[in-house]
Amino acid sequence: MKLFDIVSKYDCKVYTPDIMRNIEINYAFCSDLMSDALMILNSVKDNGILSHSVLITGLTNNQSIRTAEMLDVEVVLLVRGKIPSTKVIDLANESNIMLIATESTMFNTSGMMYQDGIKGVRYHQQW
Repeated sequence: MKLFDIVSKYDCKVYTPDIMRNIEINYAFCSDLMSDALMILNSVKDNGILSHSVLITGLTNNQSIRTAEMLDVEVVLLVRGKIPSTKVIDLANESNIMLIATESTMFNTSGMMYQDGIKGVRYHQQW
């Protein structure tokens, strides 16, 4: 699904320049705990599936942007009507992360994306 379709269909507000609107989004994952996001995504990063993926979160501070940056995730989607501060928007711009937001809950946003063919990230725990 194209990113511009996500923005339109899920009624997203765009907080950063819409430079990646034509990319195809293949994967998404949700987390409000960035330590969990790092652990889960580091387990799959070598597979190259993180390109063109979305981090869905309610966390509006710089941790979500820094986590996306470290994991090469290009889009952060804020849920539950969360509004980022100017500092977070500036950091997203500096990091070339597209920051968007929707009024929908995390659960509903994830379900809609899944219905639209966006795959979830599978966690492969290595002992």
